[in-house]
Amino acid sequence: MDPLADLVDWIALCGLVGLLSIGLAERFVPALPSHGVLVAIGIAAKDDAWSVQAAVAGTAAGSFAGALALYLLIRALGEQKSVALLHVVGGRIGLSGRRIDRTLASLRAREQAITITSQLVPTIRLIFPLAAALLGTGALRFAFGLGVGILLWNGLFIAAGYFAVMALPGLNSSAFALKILALLVLVEIMAEILFRLRSSMRRRRETMR
Repeated sequence: MDPLADLVDWIALCGLVGLLSIGLAERFVPALPSHGVLVAIGIAAKDDAWSVQAAVAGTAAGSFAGALALYLLIRALGEQKSVALLHVVGGRIGLSGRRIDRTLASLRAREQAITITSQLVPTIRLIFPLAAALLGTGALRFAFGLGVGILLWNGLFIAAGYFAVMALPGLNSSAFALKILALLVLVEIMAEILFRLRSSMRRRRETMR
């Protein structure tokens, strides 16, 4: 049983429109495992459903359009409504209000670098367009960082699927995606621990002054 492979079969029937649609959908459907779908798309590229370049470009364009739409929507809503919406969306994908507020504070200090790297963190990447609009990040700066980050994220997982099936023909994309998810969760937990340790050490140094 391989549900991701079944989903990719449907995407393949729609061609480029299917790739654009799945890229757009991952921005608005938190339950959709973006990394897993991208891995399965990379596996399908090895089976000549599409080229790797078309897969990266199509999914990235859809994801970029969805993120930009969220950014523009928040800019239009205003700060008060936007903060409330950000907390609602964050809660649905497992982010506490405290973490969201801390993320906003961190973003203010390093906007451009964070715009790119935010797209490489599974949960943060979904709320960042909302956060960027709240922070007043310029549209051009946001679009550039967003585009680079999405290309890195999509390219990484599509390439992982493509090369994995070359090494292991008949690979089950759903099982492989679960292993990648476990790795991502581990990396995110380690990053969170390091962030807390660094914050604790900084507060301790400030107290000693």
